[in-house]
Amino acid sequence: MKAWTRFVDWSLRAKRVRGELEARVSARTAELARAVQDLEREIAERVKAEESSRASQQLLQGIVGSSDDAIISKRLDGVITSWNPAAERLFGFSAEQAIGQPMLILIPPERVSEEPAILKRIASGQSVDHFETVRVRADGERVEISATISPLKDRDGQIVGASKIARDITQRKSQERKLKEQLERMNLLQQITRSIGERQDLRSIFLVVISALEDRFPIDFGCICLYRRPDDFITVCCLGPRSTEIASAVGLVEKSRVAIDGNGLSRCISGHLVYEPDVTQALYAFPQRLAGGGYRSLVVAPLLVEGQVFGVLVAARRHPGGFSSGECESLRQLTEHTALAAQQAELYGALQTAYEDLRQTQQAVMQQERLRALGQMASGIAHDINNAISPIVLYTDVLLEKEPGLSTTARGYLQTIQQAISDVADTVSRMKEFYREREQQSPMVSVRLNRLAEQVISLTRARWSDMALRSGAVIDVSADLADDLPDVLGIESEIREALTNLVLNAVDALPTGGKIVLRTQWSDRQPNSKDKSSASRVCLEVIDTGCGMDESTREHCLEPFFTTKGEQGTGLGLAMVYGIAQRHGAEIEIESARGMGTTMRLRFPLPSSDAAATIEPDLAYSQASPLRILIVDDDQILLNSLRDALQSEGHTVVAAAGGQTGVDAFTAASDKGEAFDAVITDLGMPYVDGRKVAAAIKRASPKTPIILLTGWGQRLSIEGDVPPDVDRVLSKPPKLQQLRRALSDLTEHPGRVGPLDS
Repeated sequence: MKAWTRFVDWSLRAKRVRGELEARVSARTAELARAVQDLEREIAERVKAEESSRASQQLLQGIVGSSDDAIISKRLDGVITSWNPAAERLFGFSAEQAIGQPMLILIPPERVSEEPAILKRIASGQSVDHFETVRVRADGERVEISATISPLKDRDGQIVGASKIARDITQRKSQERKLKEQLERMNLLQQITRSIGERQDLRSIFLVVISALEDRFPIDFGCICLYRRPDDFITVCCLGPRSTEIASAVGLVEKSRVAIDGNGLSRCISGHLVYEPDVTQALYAFPQRLAGGGYRSLVVAPLLVEGQVFGVLVAARRHPGGFSSGECESLRQLTEHTALAAQQAELYGALQTAYEDLRQTQQAVMQQERLRALGQMASGIAHDINNAISPIVLYTDVLLEKEPGLSTTARGYLQTIQQAISDVADTVSRMKEFYREREQQSPMVSVRLNRLAEQVISLTRARWSDMALRSGAVIDVSADLADDLPDVLGIESEIREALTNLVLNAVDALPTGGKIVLRTQWSDRQPNSKDKSSASRVCLEVIDTGCGMDESTREHCLEPFFTTKGEQGTGLGLAMVYGIAQRHGAEIEIESARGMGTTMRLRFPLPSSDAAATIEPDLAYSQASPLRILIVDDDQILLNSLRDALQSEGHTVVAAAGGQTGVDAFTAASDKGEAFDAVITDLGMPYVDGRKVAAAIKRASPKTPIILLTGWGQRLSIEGDVPPDVDRVLSKPPKLQQLRRALSDLTEHPGRVGPLDS
């Protein structure tokens, strides 16, 4: 029983154990099933992830392989680990050639320091963005790149290398450089244009252009040449400062000429820019000349204004192909600006010249008006002056001719008076005509300068001796006269007046005393030479030891109304001297310095044989046969002196004080049968002037000679205003010889000379 019971218990325990075991197995089986499911699910997910990763890797490889940018990876020691096709195209190395090689195979020697710096930044976790540098291709050619370099990390986040993306920027950099060069050229052009726009002379403009090209363009040789149609050459006008040193080596110094024909310049002269990239290959002489100086490339650009070439710009460099198309275009634009600036300078110069001409014209007009006023004033008093000195002239002539018992001293005094009064008359005549251009009227005669100098010393003695002594100054005046001096052709009174003015000016320059020398000498003859044929002029000099003139005074002293004497000077003395010199074909020279005295020199030309032949001889007129003469004038003193002079000649004279009185006297004499052989009448008289007197007498007696006596004789002749009824015109003051000659011609030798006798 017990055994059964034990059996039953064992059976129950066994059953219980089997149940527990079955339960445990079932639970374990369930766990295993779940674990298998989880493993299968995990395997499936891993497979899916690997497939996704493989697809991503393939996509990445496709992107890297198809990228236009070079994508390269490298370790931290710089060894290349990956190399895409774009890297092969960019650098010329295949992947097999590049992978495993250091990155230094791409870096030029002068940039090897860049790689350690980049690796250091990558190792610190920094990126390098858009780093522009230069690398070397497999064929040695250099390429400009822009690189972005980033760190590469492993699964644990550790930096194990670098990824580099490189892009070829050679073309962009080239364009940037071209753009920069173009901007620099435009800036240079602007600066040159501004600089030359501020200059007004051609040479300064050219020098600025060439200097700027040498310094900043730059060129090795440059010059500007001018051209003038229809010349067949150009002339070097301006060289650059550096080009000047080597200009002689190529034969292009300033003012040298270069022929156009056969020199390849004809195309440039026709208006086209000429570029020779290698002058050694050119066939023309001009490029070959530059090649001989070591230059290889050449640009010749025309300077054009309104379609006409007036010059060329020459620019050369020492290496062949030295000028790009952009530089050639810049030179062409520069020559256009230069040509415009040159035209502006020329216009400015013309404007300045026109302005100066206008200014001088205005001054001349003002001076002319002042001279006109002076002439009108002189004309107003000329009649009175001439009337006043006419008796002196006539009585002096009578005394010198009719009084043989005069002492030598008295005769000398009278001759001096005669010359002085003659000069006064000539001065009044010139003052009347001073405001108009003077025409040569008085005949040229032989003038002895030595005698003239002695006369002027005598005439001016009162001024340089008596008046000077009165003020405490001692002035020594002497003559240094050449013995063999020839005569010159001229108007004696004018030369005497010029010399007198010079002496008086010299006296004014000696307020405290000094010396004055009147010197005559040959000119243009070799020193110590006795050959007179080598001389062409005769010098008349007035030398003083006075205060002298500064340069400004010396330049302007011959201008009318210019004076340094203040209110005491008229400014007409030296202007008259200059005018007299011009009328005689003489040169006037002035040597002076402040404190060194002054030499005034008149250089008269020697008369030629032809000129001497044209001078009419001064015909000698003897006293005419006694005549019955009517004289008409409203000035009683002149009337008396004229009557006395004619009566001393043996003539019968009837004097009429006024025009109407003269006509009445002629009519009354004609009615009595007492005709006059000649009538002498003044021009300017009140109510009935000389014209009316002549007309009335000619109506009554057409054959009676009429002599018109006036201070305007020269002007009447010049203006063609000689009254038709007048047979002869005499200028006041009348001289006895002139009266004698006029009466002889009209009564004994009709037609011997013309209607005017000055």
